[in-house]
Amino acid sequence: MKKAINLLMLLLLYVVAASAQKYDVKCLRGDSVAVYDVVETIRSEDTYYSKGEKLMFYLHDGDQVEGVDKFYDKGVIDTGSSIGYAVILRDGKKYCTLSENLVFSKDNPEGVEDKVLTKSDELAHTIQGRIFYSIIPYIIIALLFLGVMVLNILAMRSKKIRSIAVIAIPVCIMLGTLLEIWAYSVLGTNCFWWCDKNRYGFFGSLLRIIPFGLIVFYQVMSIKFYEPVILGEAFDGDVQDGISVKPALISMLAAFPVLIASALICEFLGLGGWIETLLILVSFLLALGIGVFLSLKRNVELMKSKKLGILLTLFTIVYILGCIVAVWGLIVVIFKLIIQILIIGGILCFILYAMPAPSSGGGGGTTYRTVYYDEDNKAHDSAYACDKANEEIAKREAGKHN
Repeated sequence: MKKAINLLMLLLLYVVAASAQKYDVKCLRGDSVAVYDVVETIRSEDTYYSKGEKLMFYLHDGDQVEGVDKFYDKGVIDTGSSIGYAVILRDGKKYCTLSENLVFSKDNPEGVEDKVLTKSDELAHTIQGRIFYSIIPYIIIALLFLGVMVLNILAMRSKKIRSIAVIAIPVCIMLGTLLEIWAYSVLGTNCFWWCDKNRYGFFGSLLRIIPFGLIVFYQVMSIKFYEPVILGEAFDGDVQDGISVKPALISMLAAFPVLIASALICEFLGLGGWIETLLILVSFLLALGIGVFLSLKRNVELMKSKKLGILLTLFTIVYILGCIVAVWGLIVVIFKLIIQILIIGGILCFILYAMPAPSSGGGGGTTYRTVYYDEDNKAHDSAYACDKANEEIAKREAGKHN
């Protein structure tokens, strides 16, 4: 009997070892990570997991855990902006934690495959990932655009500062924009982790989205604020006389839909090989090039210099790319909050609608009060005054009868 039990225990340990890999805890932010309970559901013999609400304990840098599975906050499929969770095993019980804080341990036997971490999780622990999973790059971006704002204001008051601002403003905008593009190219929409409701809750995320929205608004408008600085007093605010952005913007937004449409047309016509590649490439370059060429032509005419016109157009292209990334990021983080925002907004509207109108002593407002009528149908402001009047009426009536 004892041998049978030992054999069964060994078999169970073998099954667990075969399905669990070792992972080292490597925190992206801080020195500890939260571990939650996990809800396990079995449907048609398949196991599905979801994050529980109860915080169980914390893991610290250097701790080692066993990972058995992976799931996402939006279900079993990674939608691109989903938060990944690793199902871990501890003391025979299953829990979950953010998979981005784990790395595949070197203590795993040779040949054991990682079944928990994704490329996004692995990327988070590269040099670039560590940079953009820290708050420092985003503070730098905010400071750069704050510097642009200050330079814009001072340039309109001092010709000396204006001569510096003509170069400094586009340099600051380009540096901030290139950082945004770099962050997005490394992490995708995960680069907006610092205002994600899954990490910071609704209100914590909302408090981060508000300044983010203000910075994005200023970034979009920054080129218009820059026009009086570079063009001087001759600029009267007319859009037609300003920096040409619109044609290049339209072309850049249209280029990828044209690319997809060209690929579908080639597929429909049965074209393939180098002919398909050539047609797709030509259509993409034409869609992109027409608007950029028009902007370049107008900017050269505006600056009365081919060299300055080319530099200004290159600046506008980088500026447009940065605006697209920033606006897209703002849309993504707002969309994640939109349902909760609508719910809270609905509750507030209901409260405001259900509340009685406040009374006003003047200014044309309507005053509501309770009126009490005595036996003679005279009005009184209080029940006490009404009762006293009724007593007097009763005495008067009694005197008449006597």
